[in-house]
Amino acid sequence: MKNRFPTFWHLMAILLFFIVFSMPFGILQVVMPKSLSAWMMLLGYVIPMTLTIWATRKAFNKKGTFSYKPAYWSLFPLVVVVAFAFLVVGEFTIFLLPEPAGFWKKLFDMLNNTMKEVFNSPVAGFLMVAVAAPVLEETLFRGVILKALLKKYQPFKAILISAVAFGAFHMNPWQFLYATVLGLLLGYMYWKTKSLFYPIIIHMILNGTAFVAARFVDMEATEGMVEQLSGKDLQQFLFLVALALGIIVAAYYYFERFFANQPKDIVLATQNRHKIKEIEKILPANLQLKSLEDIGFKSQLKETGQTLDANALQKLRQITIPYDVDAIADDTGLEVAALNGAPGVYSARYAGEQATYEDNVKKLLQELEGVENREAQFRTVVAVSQGANEQLFEGIVKGRIATEPRGNGGFGYDSVFIPDGYNQTFAEMGEVEKNKISHRAKALQALKKLWETKK
Repeated sequence: MKNRFPTFWHLMAILLFFIVFSMPFGILQVVMPKSLSAWMMLLGYVIPMTLTIWATRKAFNKKGTFSYKPAYWSLFPLVVVVAFAFLVVGEFTIFLLPEPAGFWKKLFDMLNNTMKEVFNSPVAGFLMVAVAAPVLEETLFRGVILKALLKKYQPFKAILISAVAFGAFHMNPWQFLYATVLGLLLGYMYWKTKSLFYPIIIHMILNGTAFVAARFVDMEATEGMVEQLSGKDLQQFLFLVALALGIIVAAYYYFERFFANQPKDIVLATQNRHKIKEIEKILPANLQLKSLEDIGFKSQLKETGQTLDANALQKLRQITIPYDVDAIADDTGLEVAALNGAPGVYSARYAGEQATYEDNVKKLLQELEGVENREAQFRTVVAVSQGANEQLFEGIVKGRIATEPRGNGGFGYDSVFIPDGYNQTFAEMGEVEKNKISHRAKALQALKKLWETKK
């Protein structure tokens, strides 16, 4: 599980995708008229980045949709304040870097001259720096890479890895530290909101401000700040840095309290509408339940395991691995003592792959015809993913098999299963009563307690 996307080599492949897709535009850049240089640079960034996102998802089986929905509008003013506070922190990262010399000076001048071509075109430059870069980079690094990392590692580690990858992707020693620190902020906002909206907004504010400043300030004068600042100016600058960090820390604690009370998204990995209805009635209100249709899953869930545990995990991972979402999956078996635990894991297809509930019940009663020992138990295993963690919960209810179907409620074998202590079948009970004692209810109640402790 730990070797699944993204590993170091996956990240190297993504970088290679971008380099390969950029090559034709590099050649065109040389032969194009100087007046079109900035526009060619814009195309030479947008098209390769778009192709890189597509190739990454295609090559590494990453599915699902990207969420750009504006979330939590009440946070918008604070997020804007945090973005501008980070501008000061960003200047501090530049403060920490020495002025380039020797080979590094030549490399810096080359990169500086390249960026000047972008900044000299107000329209193409702004579109590239303040619009295209935030949207495409956030889609790749937060919407694809970080989203997958959050299903592989604990949040802090996942955000740190994606931030370092984001810094390295800029392939510029003078931007690495700044971009890495920025990546921590952007990753945190994506993790909490599950939307690319705020990372993009923050990225746009920072890049847009930098672009506007570069139009009026000599870019070379922004380097070597250690030599430029001294005495009172240095003290004022450090005070602003401390104030900005204070704002960011205060905002962090506010965000933590705010998001602790927000609903948590989770996908129900089942195509059985009866199960969905039953699960929805039991799980706590702090879960925002999503269907397979909501994430774009249109295939048939496979369940080829030899145990209920294996089937529950198999169904779970068909959703969590390619779609990088939290999910709940379950598998249930009716285990009849006189049939050596059958139908068990094959309960849903006891009478054949295309069998109906009625077909399965009919076969079961035929197998038990004339059998005195009708003891049985329903057993459910619920698998749940929470970030990088997977857990299993089990629920068992013992009972006996009736001699004929009774009742119109429920589904599956409910019409012939009589739980211990009752004379009614599950199908004769009301939903409220059944959900107090059923196998699935017991497993989900254990899961419910887990989620309620995470409010």
